[in-house]
Amino acid sequence: MIMKERKTPQVVLILEMLLNRLHPQYPRRHEMEEELKRCLSGHKGEQSLDFYLNDLPQKDYLIFHNLRILQNNSYFEMDILILTQKYFLIIEVKNFSGTLFFDQDLYQLIRTINGLEETFADPISQVKRQFYCLRDWLKEHQYTNIPIESIVIVSNPQTQIKVSPGRSDIYKWVTHKTHLPERIRSYELKHKAERLSMKDLRKLSKLLLKKHTSPTPNILQKYQISIEDIIQGVACPKCSVIPMKRVKSKWVCTSCSLESKRAHVQALREYSLLISSTITNSQGRNFLKVSCRNTVRNLLLDLNISTSGRLRHTRYHLEFDDLRD
Repeated sequence: MIMKERKTPQVVLILEMLLNRLHPQYPRRHEMEEELKRCLSGHKGEQSLDFYLNDLPQKDYLIFHNLRILQNNSYFEMDILILTQKYFLIIEVKNFSGTLFFDQDLYQLIRTINGLEETFADPISQVKRQFYCLRDWLKEHQYTNIPIESIVIVSNPQTQIKVSPGRSDIYKWVTHKTHLPERIRSYELKHKAERLSMKDLRKLSKLLLKKHTSPTPNILQKYQISIEDIIQGVACPKCSVIPMKRVKSKWVCTSCSLESKRAHVQALREYSLLISSTITNSQGRNFLKVSCRNTVRNLLLDLNISTSGRLRHTRYHLEFDDLRD
């Protein structure tokens, strides 16, 4: 049973929005495009495991995607956490192509593709840290003596996995996604005793969801982007050209002539992620490229969102449920 669904990472949403609202010649645009590519690859790798996770008995396996928990003043995040009455399983997903060499002498991952080598942080060390953090967090909440298994899943079945001679023990930590069902069966045979009742398991699930904290990536600060760098206006839902023009009660694209009555909603979603979670009428007029105060007031009120302040100091709180984790 899916207890926490996987959602598109917020960093992906922000990067996609920014890349559409920055000048094509923005100096660090290539860096942003590369980060977006990496994030999308990781997200796709996690999605590819759904085929195997969906085969698990729903009533016996509680599945959480991208849990992020505070422990000892720092956060740890698990790509996938599976709870059962007998054991828990942490899955770290890596979506790499080429050849992967797990160097456990220097604790690094070396990827070779098209004759080029690239070094990454050791995913085995990552998943071990997640193990210790989860174990300590569970102890703090009076959940003890529960076996925790950890594994790194390489989601691309064509990727070759290599280890140092004599280090075949590494394979207990790493495998391809096609072997995930076999690994889960081995954990079931290893852990036969029930450690938690289903009632306690669901209680723990609620606690995990309560303690989850979504990341808040500050992409503008990371890439030194100012508000002035962001192209303002309503983007066309069809061709992405900015800005659309407000003509009577609808938006009209100056490029493909698409007409829309709700295109401003996405623009305000983007404002909430890129600039601020609140907006005034004046800020709304500037961002939407609309001169009429009453028009912007009506557009904002139509969203049925909360407000604070009065008259010219009214701030509209841009609360979009589909952007929350």
